[in-house]
Amino acid sequence: MPAQAQTPVRVLVVDDSVVCQHALCAVVTATPGFEAVAVASSGREAVDLVSLAAAQLVLLDVQMPDLDGIETARRIRRRHPEVVVVLLTANRDPWAKNGALAIEDKLSASPRWLSDLWQRHDQSNSA
Repeated sequence: MPAQAQTPVRVLVVDDSVVCQHALCAVVTATPGFEAVAVASSGREAVDLVSLAAAQLVLLDVQMPDLDGIETARRIRRRHPEVVVVLLTANRDPWAKNGALAIEDKLSASPRWLSDLWQRHDQSNSA
């Protein structure tokens, strides 16, 4: 097995809800090959934590006060284009009409979902 496959994917969880933070961290922890390395409760905090935590994947709530998830994602991607950012929401209706954004449903988060999401990312990068 290659050394890279043994290194867990480093995940930053970003949500202004402590309950959602705990739920997403539980999903990450329950998923083999993934490690929750940091938690942020705001977009501004997340932008700073990406490099400090050496995050490879950011699970990011769309609706947050101050700096929303969409602007946070833009800032992270500008500074760290190698980092995968996944936008999450529990309320899909306002975002469903915007086909330019890939926004996942928080209620779908599970170990299998996380593994499948990362596998799709790997496949798109190797193609």
